[in-house]
Amino acid sequence: MSPLLLLMLIASFLQLPALASSRCSPTSSCGNLTISYPFWLEESGRAQCGSPPFQLKCNDSRAYLTRAIYEAYRVVQIFTETNSFHVVDENLPLATGCPAPPFNISLGIWQAPFIISRANAKLHFLSCNKSFPAAPPGFRSLPCDNNSFVRLAEEGELAGHSIQGGIPLGCYFTVVPILERPNGSRDGYVASMRSGFLLEWAGASDDCPKCVASGGQCAYDDSLRFACNCTDGMHAEKCANHPNPTAE
Repeated sequence: MSPLLLLMLIASFLQLPALASSRCSPTSSCGNLTISYPFWLEESGRAQCGSPPFQLKCNDSRAYLTRAIYEAYRVVQIFTETNSFHVVDENLPLATGCPAPPFNISLGIWQAPFIISRANAKLHFLSCNKSFPAAPPGFRSLPCDNNSFVRLAEEGELAGHSIQGGIPLGCYFTVVPILERPNGSRDGYVASMRSGFLLEWAGASDDCPKCVASGGQCAYDDSLRFACNCTDGMHAEKCANHPNPTAE
């Protein structure tokens, strides 16, 4: 090979663009929400860089769970210390004042490693295809019509098991978790649903607390596995050469 051809070949390699890393940023933000492991923010033109259920999309400075039904679960706050996060279900027609849900909230997240926290209270809804002269025992009608009814479930109550007389014919029963208990008025039930509810997650690495204790940040590596992001680079579990506070 001639020296000139060799120089041209080397120059062509030097001009190649660097391959983009699939690694997620340890932290990112969407509006006022700080996003960190196990959640990650999708970015245009970048390949998937984290666990799919924890993928978030930023839309008008609001973060949404990408893999939830209709991408309508808005993430308000993330509590990494308790493996929980606060969401609002924007599938619900809350603006109309008649938010009787067409399905149980849990169905919207059935593919994800999330569970509805026991810290929530629950609203029970009856949505009927006919009008009733009065609300079923224990329920009150919603502000919109005489076909939808709501009640605050008692703590530990099994869904639908304590409805006096059972679920009326022509009605279907749904459950909505809430963080804030209603004030007892019909409009108070709508306000409590607007406040959202708490979800908890499983499936993230158990090494995250160990990483944080060593001075690192929990993250994903280029293979979408857990990694500890340290000042000297990525490590599998924790930062190296970090002083052990319990050591004498």
